[in-house]
Amino acid sequence: MKLIKNNFFLILLVIAIAGIFLVNVRINVFRYNNFDYGKFDLGNMTQMVWNTLNGRFMYLTDYFGTNLPRWAMSHVDPILVLFVPLFAFFPHPLTLVFSQIFLVLFSAIILYKIAELELESKFAAFLLGLAFLFYPAVGFLIAWTGFHGVTAVIPFFLAAFYVFELMHKKQKFSKNGFVLFWFLIVLTLMGKEQLGLYIFLYGLFIWLFRAQKKLGLSVATLGILWFVINFFIIIPGFAHYRVAGFQKFEESLGLDTAPVRDVEQPNYFLSRYEAFGDSYAEVAFNMLLNPGKTAKVFFGGDKLENLTKTLEPLGYMPLAFPQILIIAVPDFLINYLTTAGGIGTSEIYNHRVSMIIPILFLSSIYGIGYFKKVFARFLKPKIVVLILAAVILGTNVYTTFKYENPVYLWLTQAISKRLAGSVAFAKTNIEVANRNDIQIGEVLRLSKLENKDRECANKIISLIPDDASVSGPDYLGAHLAQRETYAIFPALYNEAEYVIVDVFSKKILNILDIDLNLVRDVVGAIIKNPNYKLETGCGNLFVFKKVAPYDKDPLLPIQETFEYPEKVNYEIFQSLAVVDYTMPKELFRGESAKATFVYIKRNNNSLDEYVLFMTFINKKTGELYQVANLPSYGLAQLNNWREDRYYEEKLELALPQYLEAGTYQAFIGISNNVRTRSIYLGDVEVF
Repeated sequence: MKLIKNNFFLILLVIAIAGIFLVNVRINVFRYNNFDYGKFDLGNMTQMVWNTLNGRFMYLTDYFGTNLPRWAMSHVDPILVLFVPLFAFFPHPLTLVFSQIFLVLFSAIILYKIAELELESKFAAFLLGLAFLFYPAVGFLIAWTGFHGVTAVIPFFLAAFYVFELMHKKQKFSKNGFVLFWFLIVLTLMGKEQLGLYIFLYGLFIWLFRAQKKLGLSVATLGILWFVINFFIIIPGFAHYRVAGFQKFEESLGLDTAPVRDVEQPNYFLSRYEAFGDSYAEVAFNMLLNPGKTAKVFFGGDKLENLTKTLEPLGYMPLAFPQILIIAVPDFLINYLTTAGGIGTSEIYNHRVSMIIPILFLSSIYGIGYFKKVFARFLKPKIVVLILAAVILGTNVYTTFKYENPVYLWLTQAISKRLAGSVAFAKTNIEVANRNDIQIGEVLRLSKLENKDRECANKIISLIPDDASVSGPDYLGAHLAQRETYAIFPALYNEAEYVIVDVFSKKILNILDIDLNLVRDVVGAIIKNPNYKLETGCGNLFVFKKVAPYDKDPLLPIQETFEYPEKVNYEIFQSLAVVDYTMPKELFRGESAKATFVYIKRNNNSLDEYVLFMTFINKKTGELYQVANLPSYGLAQLNNWREDRYYEEKLELALPQYLEAGTYQAFIGISNNVRTRSIYLGDVEVF
């Protein structure tokens, strides 16, 4: 009982942490099953741990399909090695996610101990520990960001700070204490390349404000060495892997390097500061020599709003103790001085805020300690501490809802409705399945072709062998990360053993600012490539397997002609009509079958952004199976079809094995994700 009484507030904090941990497990399982985590970044982190476990230290596949060490992508975060033993027993991407949640939440306990040490109040320490759990950016870190090394090291830095402060307060500097302190400092450095600057500034703090000159200089020296080695030796030294990989990627797709010159920089992220210069020295000097411009960039756009969201939850208390707050200056500068458009680095939902958070709470704790002394003449120190701690908890609770912290937003909404069906994603249409009066050629509004069909994605993942190299969409990258090679399509589209085509895939092209039609051109190249055979298609996804050259029809599966003897006239939408078609009456799962459609565009209505697709509805269960038409997507896009021309499209139907056998209603349709129309073609038997 005495133990419980003495640690009552700490036990309450642990209970709160346990509850929040369980909520976040539920949220992250849902997000993983919903394919919200892709190759960037959880897939990359998982691949690095898996590769390290299999003898390829910190290797991963980059944007351009090159297998290279992490440092070649301008990041140095070897803390991932710490999770290799755990991953050996639990080889799953969520192992990293759950580890990060635990580490971040455990930080609340360390902050409790630091606050108790500095403020001499367990109740105030409890309130500040709770405030950390409510801090909006913490919610985003544990619910949205997956895993990042810089986030995982938060408790290590806080623990190092606590170990030193405990020795300093008691003036008992032991050998074991120093060994633990240095161990935690090294772990912190391993979190990311710029953390050497944090340790450098922390070393100066120890020297200037803790009267430990020798230790402070040693810590600062280690920090600056880590920074210099990373930014001036390791990252530039491995950049040639990235450059060579991009050149190969460029050649395979016939690209021009002009819009992507940042790839050839010694640091891939230097172009984010291009308004200040093209090298480390230029960027640093121009920031210093042009303070007006630097301030304008720092507070420009939405950055002032983001700064408010960062400081407001703590009632701006960190400003009361700049001696500690200054330690976070490196990330404030890195995040707020970007000048490249479309890159958000200062938002509170971005993992780049990670190491700023513990510094803000430390400076808040010591800021309260400062005010405790200032108001000592008017109020009892304990009352000042409790009032300020309660205010900080209150502002965190208020802003956690104001800025829509996903953890507490999830808790305040109808959980059963939000998470119902988090694993079962199959679409159904019982109403249409039960209709026996549908006429061939009748137009219906069925479900649109999904641009991220979860059911299809889950099924296709199960078809890919564990040891196969893959080129596929970003959002499958976390689920298929435990392999040597997973490239984002269209990288390695002509080399990978399996190519998963997502007809809506745009990520890498958006990153490189390249014409989005390139995806369609690459799809056309795969269709024509005799070394790739269509294994299956589902929704917006198609799986091609690399095989020995086989007897592929040399005639392209879509042809344009001026004349054709029309046999039917079924208008789908926007004057696009089917004038003839052949559909097999029987389809066998896992085997290819042919279907042919002949269309005419009767007037000049725009078909931009539209995609043709087929829908099959199981008449017994109502379950839908949909698949895009590849020839009209990759070879002759609808937006290029001309008025009064006929287009004959030959489809290769490869129904997946997982479909339930039975009678299916067949439809041909068109969709642009806003408008969708389908026409009924008859029934087929699936065996």
